[in-house]
Amino acid sequence: MWDNTIITDKGIDLLKRALDGEQINITAIKAGAGKVDVSSLGSQTAVSDIKQIGTIQGITTASDGTIKIGVLFSNTGLTAGYLMTQLGIYARDSYGTEILFAISQNSTGKEVPSETSMPSWSLVHDFYIKLSNDVSITTTIDPEGYVTFGTLQEELEKQKIKDTGWITVNTFFNGCTHYGPNSKVRVRQYGDVVSIIGAIGNSKVLSTKSTGDRYPIVAMFKLPDEIEVPMENIRFVQQGSGVNRFSLSIDYNTRTVNIERYGTTSLIDVPAGQWLNVACSYLV
Repeated sequence: MWDNTIITDKGIDLLKRALDGEQINITAIKAGAGKVDVSSLGSQTAVSDIKQIGTIQGITTASDGTIKIGVLFSNTGLTAGYLMTQLGIYARDSYGTEILFAISQNSTGKEVPSETSMPSWSLVHDFYIKLSNDVSITTTIDPEGYVTFGTLQEELEKQKIKDTGWITVNTFFNGCTHYGPNSKVRVRQYGDVVSIIGAIGNSKVLSTKSTGDRYPIVAMFKLPDEIEVPMENIRFVQQGSGVNRFSLSIDYNTRTVNIERYGTTSLIDVPAGQWLNVACSYLV
């Protein structure tokens, strides 16, 4: 186990300057196969018999001030295995000087296999540092070949397909509502596709009759907040009662789903008590 972990003499000096506002930048975490007497750890200026440089996985600070520094070691490209006995945190001060900030020594060591003997081997190690005063510590992330845990999580979240499930519409306008309990208007977004299904009934006349060159647009309901809108206003031809048809439009600014141009051979108002089918999909 890593039973000896200390901040080195140079690390303590850097901490003293950090208390006056100087920033500590964690630059590298190196693994070695050497050992020294425990009493000499503080005076070390480098990891003994360096074998690998790990990939820093980021730094977090808990509410109690504990600082966690994560590191990943992989055996990719490692031609010979070794016994990992030391881990050292390197830091750079505001003047650009890099020092061995802290070091851990393992009394028994950790076997690290070569790539040929155990392909895809990896080891994650976390350092915990508890400081009594506010100290600004950052890390230098090496992206070569790896991503940080935080970045990986962010990317995985981006790759998740959005699925809202079927959401029942609850905001209606102008006397519109669900036509019946078995034909409620529902909306679902799966990825970049939004689907709307159901049927609407209207308790009062919807004034869609054209007057001259004017084609009234009447709002029926609003898209649920969880649903994304189309990139621009779009229209669909839908079926109404009997042989009537109508244009269903979606306004991306107001998030409303509307009815216009109702009728067969001419445009008329929508009489009360009609069946207005809704079945369409669009890309967001």
